[in-house]
Amino acid sequence: MTKPINAFWWSPRRDLRALAHELRDHAPAWSRLALGRGRAFTNHGDELSELVLTEALGRRVRWAPLGREDVVAIGSAIVPYLTRGGVGQIWGTGLHTPDVPADRAAAVRDRVLAIRGPLARAALGLPESTQIGDPGLLVRSLRPGLPRERRRGTVLVSHFTSHMTAVERRTISAICSTGVRLLPPTLTPADMLAELGAAEHVMSAGMHGVILAHALRTPATLVSLKSPAATEAAFKYRDYHQSVGLDVHPTPWTSVLDADGRHAARERGERDLAIADARIDELVEGLFRSAAPLRSGH
Repeated sequence: MTKPINAFWWSPRRDLRALAHELRDHAPAWSRLALGRGRAFTNHGDELSELVLTEALGRRVRWAPLGREDVVAIGSAIVPYLTRGGVGQIWGTGLHTPDVPADRAAAVRDRVLAIRGPLARAALGLPESTQIGDPGLLVRSLRPGLPRERRRGTVLVSHFTSHMTAVERRTISAICSTGVRLLPPTLTPADMLAELGAAEHVMSAGMHGVILAHALRTPATLVSLKSPAATEAAFKYRDYHQSVGLDVHPTPWTSVLDADGRHAARERGERDLAIADARIDELVEGLFRSAAPLRSGH
């Protein structure tokens, strides 16, 4: 009988250290999110680890803290992995920044089955033959029936930090007043996939809204909800986009308040999807192959 596999992903509901951090630094955001759809102290992208690992490996998945895990997959978990005694295989995990001590990177290179993108691969000093790709892309193969209904409307996937201040909350309200539907990051992975797969266009303030939209062949736009808007994407966004052959420039939220701006954003999203589509298929195949060592557990 195949044993369960122990996996780590960012989960304040399970990890007291992460929970303490969130209560200290982001309590206003979580208090607001607790009033809406979904489960507080969860993020659909990180929680997707359980679904993707279960279906890709054919094994039951149990969350485990770093130091007791067999694998880390979805998320930007490399630095916590390095600093908190991670011991498992690294499969598609990424980095927030490229600043990784060379000695720590060298100590774990033989555990890397796949890494999110080419920038993280270079930051860790991994050979170019190392498989790249975010495991979230596997929903393309794991959910081939989506969308199950006619695509409808534009949705906005917020990041949990987008709900921190009154200014940011007013920004979200202004966008939604145009008919855009808000999808909070606390939705379950299944609910988020259903919503993204049925949308005509996804605007996302977080990375996994874009990744999952691309996987489900929905045009996607990375939107900055900050005031003033970010003009350059952070490292992790550039890492993912380069993995699928795209450049990335955050779209200011003010530009999607009118119909012409939203139409232009959707057209850019459609062009991006046309470029990335075949590359995503290649990454999905490579991720499945690279996961072979994780499928055995006797």
